[in-house]
Amino acid sequence: MGSDSTNYYMERHQELKALRYLQRESELLYHDKNYTELCHKSIHKAQIYTQLKDYSKATKILFNALQIAEKEKLLLQEAIILKHIGICFEQTKNIKQAIYYLRRSEKSAYAQENDTLSAWAQQGLFKIFTEKNNLDSARFYMKRILHIAKNNGTNHQKYIGYSNFAAYYLKTKEYETAKKYLDTTLLYAKASHNLNSLNNTRNNIAYYYLEVEKNYKKAEKLFLEILASKPNDTISLSTSDTYLNLSYVYEKMNDFRKANIYLNKYIDNTEALFNERVSSELRDTETKYKIYKIEDNYKTKEQLLKDKEARNKKLLYIFITLFAFCSILFYFFYQNMRLKQKNKLKDVNNKIQQNIINATIDGQEFERKRIAGILHDSISALLSSASLHLMAYETTHLDESSPELIKTKAIIKEAHDKIRDLSHTLIPPVLEKLGLLSALQDLCEKNSNTLIQFEFTNHIAKESRYNSEFEMKMYFIVAELLNNIIKHSQASKAFISVEQNNKQLFINVEDNGAGFDTKKTEHKEGFGLTQIKARIRSMKGSITINSKPNTGTLIYIKVELPD
Repeated sequence: MGSDSTNYYMERHQELKALRYLQRESELLYHDKNYTELCHKSIHKAQIYTQLKDYSKATKILFNALQIAEKEKLLLQEAIILKHIGICFEQTKNIKQAIYYLRRSEKSAYAQENDTLSAWAQQGLFKIFTEKNNLDSARFYMKRILHIAKNNGTNHQKYIGYSNFAAYYLKTKEYETAKKYLDTTLLYAKASHNLNSLNNTRNNIAYYYLEVEKNYKKAEKLFLEILASKPNDTISLSTSDTYLNLSYVYEKMNDFRKANIYLNKYIDNTEALFNERVSSELRDTETKYKIYKIEDNYKTKEQLLKDKEARNKKLLYIFITLFAFCSILFYFFYQNMRLKQKNKLKDVNNKIQQNIINATIDGQEFERKRIAGILHDSISALLSSASLHLMAYETTHLDESSPELIKTKAIIKEAHDKIRDLSHTLIPPVLEKLGLLSALQDLCEKNSNTLIQFEFTNHIAKESRYNSEFEMKMYFIVAELLNNIIKHSQASKAFISVEQNNKQLFINVEDNGAGFDTKKTEHKEGFGLTQIKARIRSMKGSITINSKPNTGTLIYIKVELPD
């Protein structure tokens, strides 16, 4: 076809020009009704798209050509096209379809008594079944391929036939039989004068020596022969594999210097191949882009009329869609604004409630201190003074023994004891004198009885003291939790443990009682869980309550220690 031929363009990686040429030729052939040559051109076009990995386009072209071949009863072209369709499906891993079209191709070739074409289709089927480990079917086709090759095939066809047998027996690990077929394959590879076939066979035999006989010298010789046969080929994938195989051979022979040399060649070659592959893929992408651009230009005129007709409908659809979108957007915006306002109001209410609770608790604690101070410093002192005056009176009037005087002394003593007990209830003296840890231990001991035992575990030095206000808050929080256990839990044992770590205090309260549903139950007596949670949050802490009915309750408290 001269300088304007398809092969000329393909050799120079000018796929776009090749496709343009084939398109022009196809139009002329279709006009001249030369359908045989038209099918040939279609196959060639499909091969270019396959090379560009555009299997969808390639398959579409082949099916169009198949329709022409079937309509014009071009049986030979039909069988060839079916074979190419099978290859496309096999390359896209659509194995079921690949088998279907390859078998159709084989059947068509057999009907025409075309052994070469039949063996060509059978070779594709053999490859699929071997890869799928369907060895019975693979064995069936490899026998048919070799039978055709023996009868009237070329040396290359015989090479393929024996190569299939060698590959099959290597796969089934029947190595002695495989070696016999490899030797025969080598003879036909040499006779066919096909360097690729010869080197493929050498590579397979070298693999046999390497993995089966462990004869590294023979393997080395064959790999070196492969390299020597193509001195100018330094960056192909097969050469790269040979470098890697030689590196492995020399490693097994303990010649690590040569192993390293060929390993470095393999690495350099792999990098070069990667760069070449990237360049090739970029080139293919560019070519496909240009092809699609040209195809779009062919379709532009036809599309202009359709576009004009559809434009008004599209504008209407766009307007409706835009209106609906804006409506939905406005609805979500409105709902979002409402939700934000609702959440903001909720946050304000929570903050107010938190402040009220904190103020209430702070007021209670202040009143505790104030009342305890009044009781201890004023009333208790007055009662003590009155008791002293009575004692002085008795001393100066020893001869008088009045029952009213004795009764008055008893009343004053009882009042003094009750005021002292009330003062201790408001603020325990152990808390003031010895601190939180001793106060909690004292609290557990006082609340323990025959019905329930409180066990206190302290992991902090007992002499540790904290801010008096902090100690009082934590004491009454724990006291309220113990009070809840006694009132509600029906427990027989409870455990309180205290730890300190990195400026944080950890208190765990656990019981073996009835438990409760944390989502439904709300305690409102005394501090109550709600007030306890509020107080702990105000102290930059957290409280976690784990409880279920009939499983007891476990409460974790973590608070920041005051500076």
